[in-house]
Amino acid sequence: MVAYPRCQGAVSITLSATFDSRSQTSNLVNAHISRMGMPAMDLGVLKDMPGIRDKASSKLACREYCDILVSSYKIMVRALCCLVKASSSMRCFSKVSPNDSVAQFSEQQDDLNDSGDSGGAPVFKWFSILEFESFAQELVEMFVSDLKLKRLLVLELLSVTFKEGVEHQTVLDWGDELYDGESNELQSIGLQSGGTCPLPENWCTDISGSRRPGNPPSYEVLQVYLTAWLANVNINNSRIGEIFELVEEEMKIKFS
Repeated sequence: MVAYPRCQGAVSITLSATFDSRSQTSNLVNAHISRMGMPAMDLGVLKDMPGIRDKASSKLACREYCDILVSSYKIMVRALCCLVKASSSMRCFSKVSPNDSVAQFSEQQDDLNDSGDSGGAPVFKWFSILEFESFAQELVEMFVSDLKLKRLLVLELLSVTFKEGVEHQTVLDWGDELYDGESNELQSIGLQSGGTCPLPENWCTDISGSRRPGNPPSYEVLQVYLTAWLANVNINNSRIGEIFELVEEEMKIKFS
């Protein structure tokens, strides 16, 4: 059951990356909001400085916040890759070795009749491999759901850029890569097929319908995006703790 410490490690990395990205998300949203109010903002004695509003708007583009946010998202994707791979490597198969009297086991299936689940017998005390897999799959589904939402929010926030005091909006489609190699990483764990990552549940295919150039998100919408990111709405921390507590008790070991 070496897979479970890897699961716990992947979960910790994901939660850490989410926490670390909170300030970048807040800064990016606040910069967008400030940029929206720049034309009507009272600049006091600075109002007569040539190009002051354009320069201020350009500074508020905050490209570094975008880069850091994408970097945090990349960490989440790679941690989820580790979680998915660990969750699918819990089975233990008998190693075919006719000349060896000592039983050997492997992660590779040599005998097609060997399901790798020990016939449903408890691995330690109570839980079978199928039950361990069920716990891990629950974690995977939770973090897949969270990643899809985070990806949607990153797309929305990156779609608004600012240049020389004029607001431009470059609409990113759901199928666009957020960083080089993202498609390959999502595909490696079955989260991408047919050239695109599946949409979050209950979302229509045209998620960018309301995001057209010249129609940036409103103040209220940006606040909703920020709240959704900060609240980790798809992450049930108490359930995560409960799962690892059950597994640690069953295995009589502490993962951290």
